[in-house]
Amino acid sequence: METQTPTQTPTQTRTQDPTLHLPRDTYWLVVDTLRRRMPTPPPDYSAEDIDRRTRAAIAEVASILPSNAEEATLAAQYVGAKFYALDCLGLAGESRADTSCYLKCMAQAARTSREERGLRLLLQRLQAERRAREADSGATDRAAWTEYCAVGLMAEALGWQPPPAMPEPPAAAPPQPEAPDSDEPVVDLVAEADMYAVIHPRRAARIRALGGLPEPCDFGPPEPELVRAIVTGTSPTLRALDKESVA
Repeated sequence: METQTPTQTPTQTRTQDPTLHLPRDTYWLVVDTLRRRMPTPPPDYSAEDIDRRTRAAIAEVASILPSNAEEATLAAQYVGAKFYALDCLGLAGESRADTSCYLKCMAQAARTSREERGLRLLLQRLQAERRAREADSGATDRAAWTEYCAVGLMAEALGWQPPPAMPEPPAAAPPQPEAPDSDEPVVDLVAEADMYAVIHPRRAARIRALGGLPEPCDFGPPEPELVRAIVTGTSPTLRALDKESVA
């Protein structure tokens, strides 16, 4: 008699590290939040117009530079409220002849604008707290490890099979003997410099502004090769740091 293997659901067959997948799910939720918070499109909007409006809203969320799931979700709520408030103002302008409708639209616009400002202030406070935490490399490592564990445990509670073994918290690796030149891996310093700028924007901006590490250096210094790549890099990510420094 043949034994049939139970059919596994997509969730059950996911065995990869959940931290590699849940960020994608987070940004799916961000887009879904935007679509739900956006006002009903005008009757003359085509499907292409609706998609164009959604892409514009996504671009605005990205311009806020959210760096984790909480910031991204709040940014989506803020942008959705902003679009809704603008829509209420537009409806008020179209209803000037109807005093009752005009006043209702203006009141709704005022309420949504207050919600918009509150979300923006909360988001700015969270980003300020994150940047202060990032100034301490030890605190950053502990926060990243806590987030990793939380994601893994909650994903497992949803039925997501955990990876075979969860890595230990970040620790200093023992020195390794140098390998022959022919066996050395090729390091993409351009990509490394961009990644450093994304993770530590304030440090990278200081390095570029000073043309090297500050003296004394009050954070964990990157390798000299990476410092040179950050100073001399011309990628859009690194050039954006120069604009912020000037501002």
